[in-house]
Amino acid sequence: MKRIVPTLALALALATSAAQAAMTDWTEVQGGAVRLIASGPLKDGHYLAGLEFLLEPGWHTYWRYPGESGIPPQISIPDAGNVEDVEILYPAPERFDDGFSQSIVYHDGIVLPIRVIPGNPQEAVRFAVEVFFGVCNEICVPGDASLSLDLSPEAESDKLAAKLIARDLAAVPAANAGRDLEITSVTRPENSDNLVIKARVPGAPSPDLFAAGPEGSYIGLPELTGEGNGEATWKLPTKGLSVTDGDSTLRLVLSAGGKAVERLQPIDPDWVK
Repeated sequence: MKRIVPTLALALALATSAAQAAMTDWTEVQGGAVRLIASGPLKDGHYLAGLEFLLEPGWHTYWRYPGESGIPPQISIPDAGNVEDVEILYPAPERFDDGFSQSIVYHDGIVLPIRVIPGNPQEAVRFAVEVFFGVCNEICVPGDASLSLDLSPEAESDKLAAKLIARDLAAVPAANAGRDLEITSVTRPENSDNLVIKARVPGAPSPDLFAAGPEGSYIGLPELTGEGNGEATWKLPTKGLSVTDGDSTLRLVLSAGGKAVERLQPIDPDWVK
């Protein structure tokens, strides 16, 4: 997805001269900055917030799983009253090869949309986020931030925050089933240490596939092994794949032609032996 973003210095200057209640101040690190934003009042039973990362040209930050190297965002929500549930969403990323390793990244600027469901819709929420993240170019710089905003059912809409969140909410992968772009099968051939992942990609240019296992998994990136007649095939080594007591799902994201879908694939116990 193409994004038009100001330089980091200009964006920080604008934020300083026109601070808004629905945006925190920027927390800066070398090569980038992060802040918490919110679109406005309660709608459809939840608030829409977002972690916005702004990056200098040539710098990147990481998807929920970084690939062969990198620092994924580690996001925690401190206990607070009147927050029933929180859902953090990840727009489709891109593959980055620096000549030594392949990573799964975001460039320029990205907002991770966050749905915040209050326990009592009639009362305000003090929503707080703690995030540890990495920003990389020729070097990698770790950063951390503690950010919070007051979310109120009577709040005014913030047009800029709403536009930024909506932009990247549209890039969050859709449910896989029943779409033109679709992951159709995930199998492991007999006596193989690789999963074979097939997808329907009718007319879609440059399809790519990303995978994230449960916490503790260290897997590579899927490798494209065949493409033609509206179909594509990848292989993914099962080495490094693990499960936890609460998670036995392989998350697969297929991206092509500006669209993305996600398949939540149950992990067969034989895959992690």
